[in-house]
Amino acid sequence: MKRYYPWIFLFLALVVIAWRLYDNRQRRREEAELSRAKRSFVPVRVATVEREWISPHLEVGGILMPAREMPVISESVGRVIAVYKRRGDRVTEGELIAKVDDELLRIKLEAVRANIAKLRKDQERLNNLIAGEAAPRSKVEDLELGLLAAEAEEKLLQKQIANTNIRAPMSGTLTFCALERGGVVTQGMLVAHITNLERMLLLVRVSEREVLQVYKGQYVDVRADVRPDVSLSGRVTNISPKADSAFTYLVEIEVPNPSQARLLGGMHAKARFIFEQKRQALLVPRRAIVGSTQDARVFVAVSDTIVEERAVQLGQTLGERVEVRSGLAAGERVVVAGQTYLFKDTRVLIVQ
Repeated sequence: MKRYYPWIFLFLALVVIAWRLYDNRQRRREEAELSRAKRSFVPVRVATVEREWISPHLEVGGILMPAREMPVISESVGRVIAVYKRRGDRVTEGELIAKVDDELLRIKLEAVRANIAKLRKDQERLNNLIAGEAAPRSKVEDLELGLLAAEAEEKLLQKQIANTNIRAPMSGTLTFCALERGGVVTQGMLVAHITNLERMLLLVRVSEREVLQVYKGQYVDVRADVRPDVSLSGRVTNISPKADSAFTYLVEIEVPNPSQARLLGGMHAKARFIFEQKRQALLVPRRAIVGSTQDARVFVAVSDTIVEERAVQLGQTLGERVEVRSGLAAGERVVVAGQTYLFKDTRVLIVQ
């Protein structure tokens, strides 16, 4: 009997191993089915569509630029003999910036004036001769024409001498100056550039939907990114009549530059347009929108496990929320997270 004990123990061990293998296989099968059941429910977050009072507005960013800039062009030809202002200096309208050598012009002016004096004496002598009937009156006209030509040349030289004084055409700051003592300038040459920062222009771009509500003379609230606590009252001065390649329109807003918080060209700022009085509107979070603004869609939870895709028409964008003009009703729930995994007949699990 003892010789059968090893075989009995081996048989029992095989039975136990077979039962454990079967049990593990069943457990894995149940876990796989449970996993498939769990994966069939996509976890999502939802938000309730609310009707609220809003003040329709548009907030767009842009770049601040000086409202007035002007180049300084040389109207004379010659060598620079003196420079009174340098880049970065403040100038007032009419202030002398540099001086061009005018010695040759003054010599010509002296010669012309001497000729004019001679012609006037000749005219006086001729008038005396005519009074005594010693000279014909026909010579008077030739003398008068010569005198007029000399006087015109005198005025021309005076103007050319005045042009040797390079003056500021407007008040502002010299942001560029190419004048150096001993250098040579020519007529029409750009020698300096003046920028006036008393008033700024904010350049923003708005879409075709909003541009029809913007008008010239409209007042706009402007805040620079570097000084968000300072509110500036801007005014629309120009609206581009033609869209760019992105179908947006350039709008220019004139903004006063406050003395207590100076702004510089190239700074970023935001303009806030208020379009109309308060009204009620349906609002949803922006992250609920799927697709483009022209083909906007949302997923609406019709029950705790079923959602449906629905097309909506959008209105104004108000920060992180968007106005929905059609396609939804107040109280409905829209999916705001998990839309990537949603498709037809997908069941969902709403999580908080």
